[in-house]
Amino acid sequence: MPRTHATRPGSSHPLDAFLRHAAEVFGEHLAQVIGRAGPSNGVASRAAQGNGRRTSKLVGRTLEMACRYPGCKNRSKGPRFRFMCEEHRKLPKAKQLAALEKWKSAHASA
Repeated sequence: MPRTHATRPGSSHPLDAFLRHAAEVFGEHLAQVIGRAGPSNGVASRAAQGNGRRTSKLVGRTLEMACRYPGCKNRSKGPRFRFMCEEHRKLPKAKQLAALEKWKSAHASA
């Protein structure tokens, strides 16, 4: 006996109807899950990496590495040294803090 009902587009076999319904439900559920996953613009979400660890929100952030002393164009030593260059790191701490406050007030609106 040939099985022709499975190849016809309008098959009325109960299994075909069940499978069509199951595929619709699965597709709707999958669309919801993908929609909740977040933006699909290539940016990794912070949920989890392949190793199960969460990523930091600070990953990819670029720091302004210029010296914070007014008028200085040198590259700073980074956050560990209060964003001061080698020359201005040698200043007394009071002068460093005054320069940092001046820089913060000038860059507060940016």
